[in-house]
Amino acid sequence: TLLHLLSGLDKPTSGSLTYDGKDIYRFNDKELSSFRRRRIGFIFQQFNLLPVLTAKENIIMPLLLDKKQPDEVYLNQLTELLGIRERLTHLPHELSGGQQQRVAIARALIAKPDIIFADEPTGNLDSKSGGEVMEMLQSIWKKMGKTLVIITHDSRIARMADRQFVIVDGVLSEVTER
Repeated sequence: TLLHLLSGLDKPTSGSLTYDGKDIYRFNDKELSSFRRRRIGFIFQQFNLLPVLTAKENIIMPLLLDKKQPDEVYLNQLTELLGIRERLTHLPHELSGGQQQRVAIARALIAKPDIIFADEPTGNLDSKSGGEVMEMLQSIWKKMGKTLVIITHDSRIARMADRQFVIVDGVLSEVTER
């Protein structure tokens, strides 16, 4: 719920959420969709890849929806960093779970968003692939200077963060002791 509220996927019953001084809940549906495509990257637990599109097509889909062509140099850097450059012509069912999640990460980053929301990004992966994905997310966060918000129930992943928050009985609070 928190991720959905912070990203504008759901509207709260009260309150506001501002990005650059603008309340995103005042945007109409078209403006909100455009805002999310351009400013927010999403990494979902279920990957949400389109099965009839290749890995590359899945990655560049947000750009195509905005009628933009991908920056091929950036696409190559991104897919090299994620270790999937040799898999771009494959369909999702031809990729391992870890590779599918890397495609989803590349899709989240292709529009160079300000913030990336990751909802249980390792939830559908074995521990080895999950560890690799988390290492990649940390690397991206450090190398690209992106804000990364991870929603997780896994305390090992939470401990990797600079700041941790918990929700208990609907109340959000920061974890001050580690």
